[in-house]
Amino acid sequence: MKNRLISLLVILVTASSFAFVTTAADKPHKKMTLAEKGEQARIESIELEQTQLQKARDAAKATKVREQEVLAKHQGNDWEAKQLEKARSQSDERLTRQQKYLQQAQDAAKQTHKIPKDPKTIEPVLSE
Repeated sequence: MKNRLISLLVILVTASSFAFVTTAADKPHKKMTLAEKGEQARIESIELEQTQLQKARDAAKATKVREQEVLAKHQGNDWEAKQLEKARSQSDERLTRQQKYLQQAQDAAKQTHKIPKDPKTIEPVLSE
């Protein structure tokens, strides 16, 4: 029985070795020549370049979209620009009024006023 088991094991190992050798012989390892390696590298280089070009195009499109969004935001601030211009004009008007009042006060200060000596002739000042 031991002999039969050992012989069966030997046959099994031999058969599996034979199957492995025939399978390996069916697919021989092909060594690439230098020209074939160069051609393959050229193809991979072209594919990589095309991929990078596509990424660059996509990035350019995304940048253009962001630029349009920023421009739209700036154009949307017309209200803010109008408000700033309105505030400037109001400030200028206020300064003009202040200068006018200051000039009137200076003119009034330059005039000589005679104070009447008779208190009965002084008109009462009405406060509003």
